Amino acid sequence: MDIPRVTFEVEIRCHFDSQDQAFELLPFLRTCLQGGSPASWVTRFFGLALFKSGQLLRVAEVAQGGTVRRYLGWKGPDLGRFANIRQEIDEEFTTGIANSTVLRQLGGTERALAANGVVEELERIGHVQFMAFQGKDLTGHDQERDLKVKLMTCPVLKWPVIVELEKTAETEQAARRLEDDLRELSNRFALASRLVRKEPPTLLYEQLYSH
Repeated sequence: MDIPRVTFEVEIRCHFDSQDQAFELLPFLRTCLQGGSPASWVTRFFGLALFKSGQLLRVAEVAQGGTVRRYLGWKGPDLGRFANIRQEIDEEFTTGIANSTVLRQLGGTERALAANGVVEELERIGHVQFMAFQGKDLTGHDQERDLKVKLMTCPVLKWPVIVELEKTAETEQAARRLEDDLRELSNRFALASRLVRKEPPTLLYEQLYSH
């Protein structure tokens, strides 16, 4: 089994009123996303204490093109100043998983688990679900800027359309350089008034628990 790499996710996001508005203000999006099929997803978050410490532990089910895949993901605390910078591990467990890096670092089992055993193992080690949401994504890649792009629609969040612009680094030092790249991109496209510093899970948590 391949051991998943621990990489650094470096991303900014901005809000729009519609997909057309996003395409108008970020013209390269249309080319990146053209021809792609939307993915429907349900993401569940586990371990409220982890979340409050700045980490994210999630299980996602993604349906696209008639195929459903399941992923276990962990993110470390946000290290960014302008962008969000997090260490990230994503593992697919559609047909099960063995020697999971995420489970192992949380004190869970290294043995093989069937797909339906992953959530059971999270609960066994004390990380129960505390919130969930669902939505749709269109994803693509801007080769000119070496940029992953995602257009997300999620009805429970404050904004109808959120666009994420992401780069990936192998080290924190490299992530800092990419953060500067994203700052320059934001300035070039005049995104300052549209930037959303809080990530979707934080926005969701505030809507659910801030009242």
